Amino acid sequence: MMNSVPTESLPLRRLLKVMYWLLGVIAAGTIGYCIVEGWSISDGFFMTVITMSTVGYGETNELSQAGRWFTSGLIFVSLVSMTGWTAILTSFIVECDLGGHFQRRRTAKMIETLKGHTIVCGTGLMAQAVIERLARKRANVVVIDVDAGRLEEFRRKFRTVQTIEGDATNELNLAKANIVEAKHVVAAMESELDNLLIGITCKDMGDGISVIARSNNPAIANRMRKAGIDEVISPNQLGGERATELILA
Repeated sequence: MMNSVPTESLPLRRLLKVMYWLLGVIAAGTIGYCIVEGWSISDGFFMTVITMSTVGYGETNELSQAGRWFTSGLIFVSLVSMTGWTAILTSFIVECDLGGHFQRRRTAKMIETLKGHTIVCGTGLMAQAVIERLARKRANVVVIDVDAGRLEEFRRKFRTVQTIEGDATNELNLAKANIVEAKHVVAAMESELDNLLIGITCKDMGDGISVIARSNNPAIANRMRKAGIDEVISPNQLGGERATELILA
C-alpha cells in the first residue's frame, strides 16, 4: 500500500525541489566555466551567479567562443529556473498564509510573552460575557475552543484576545495558552465534566492559579470544590437568586 503525502507538506516539498535544482544549476555553471574557460572556482561561481541573477555586472574574464555558447545556454536555463522558483515561492507563501501557519505562529509568540493573563475555556454564553468584559478593560485573554468561527469573531472584535483552536481539556492546548504564567482560568465549557477536568488539570499545571468553573449540577459542583477549584458558578442558581430578589424587593 502506498503512503499518502500529507497535503500540508506538498508546498514545502515543491519549494525544496526547486531549491535543489537551483543549487544544481549553480554547481553545474561553476564547474562548466572551470572546464570550458579554465577559470578558478571563485570566478566560475561569480560568473554563474551574475548570469542567473541577470544583474549585468559584466564578464569576470574575457569569454571564448565556447564560453559564450555555454553562457547562452546557462542564461536560458537560468530564466526557466528563476521563473519556476518565483512561481513556487509565491505559491508556498500564499498557501502557508491561507493555511493559517503565519497566524498561528504569530499568536503563539504573543501568548508566550503574556503574564498574569486569563485563560477562558469555551465560547458559550458565559464565556462570551467574560471575554467581552475583560476585553473592554483591555485585559489579556486567551480563548481555547474547537469552534474556529467563534474564535475568528473574537480575534476580529478584540485586539487583546488571543485564540487557540483545540480541545481545552487537552494539556498541550493549556500549555500553549501559557498556563504557567496565567493568573486566572475560566472553565466555561458546555460539559460540566469537562470543566471539572480542566480545573483539576490547571491546578496541577499552574502554580497558584485561580480557577473559576461553571456547573449547574450540585453534585459536580461539590466535586469541583473538593478538587480545589477556587470558585464554582451556577448560572441557573444566580438567575434564580436574582429573580427572587426582584420579587421580594
